[in-house]
Amino acid sequence: MDLKSLTGRVCVVTGANSGIGKETAKGLANQGAHVVMVCRDAERGAAAQEEIRATAMQAQGIDYRVDLLLADLATQSEVRTLADTLLTEYDRLDVLVNNAGVFLGERELTADGIEATFAINHLAPFLLTHLVLDRMKATARAEGEARIVVVSSEAHRGVSLNFDDLNAESSYSPMQAYGQSKLANVLFTHELARRIHDTKVTVNAVHPGVVSTNIFRDSDWFSRIARFFKVFYKNPEEGAKGPLYLAASPELDGVSGEYFNETERVNPSPEAYNEKTAARLWRISQAITGLTTSTDAPDEPL
Repeated sequence: MDLKSLTGRVCVVTGANSGIGKETAKGLANQGAHVVMVCRDAERGAAAQEEIRATAMQAQGIDYRVDLLLADLATQSEVRTLADTLLTEYDRLDVLVNNAGVFLGERELTADGIEATFAINHLAPFLLTHLVLDRMKATARAEGEARIVVVSSEAHRGVSLNFDDLNAESSYSPMQAYGQSKLANVLFTHELARRIHDTKVTVNAVHPGVVSTNIFRDSDWFSRIARFFKVFYKNPEEGAKGPLYLAASPELDGVSGEYFNETERVNPSPEAYNEKTAARLWRISQAITGLTTSTDAPDEPL
């Protein structure tokens, strides 16, 4: 897979202490990027940071900068603090990989009173992306491009958003909640691409494949199932190929609003193309996160 040199570029990866996130951060560092890891756990994050530094040093012979920022993306105040830190510490943001995600066996509420799967998998990338978008636009104007990568899943197929019960108060199904959040990722990708089409910032979504990660760690039943089928899963390094391809492949210059299965551009589910659903999700997400953004569009579908 041919990737660009990322020397001098600042690349942010959420959920970077393990699995696909760690391997994506490692791959970006190996291309020379100044990597900013966003992790929830300080100890695991620091261990991953040292591993990525060592790997980049071995691959390139250069001690590329790998920074670690701590944030619990389930909490909107921490997402905002993270964004403030990114804007204060970095004068450019070239790549944002929204990778962090969860699969929860039981319904949980965040500190903000929001169902946690929806909060972490959709609202966190929605909020973080918007808070740093102006910096990414400025980077794109100066450097020619900036890229947003949204890690979604084939689990988005066969589900629709239940706008009457987004908080899963009436009933909770782990697969339904996860599938809805991954559909929200693709809808967000399409709608954001439409709203920023006249900038040089691109946004694409990717299914990384069925990968052996710890995403099921909070679901005992699914953890047992996942262990049984683990032999058939890709390893995290293989799973990172899709996000890395979207982040750094020269083949995707100017490509935006697309969905990829690993490195292959494919059509998502028909529901993911529903502009009215995407616009409604956008408005609701804005209301929940308290956002007013420059990406408001006068031609918003109603």
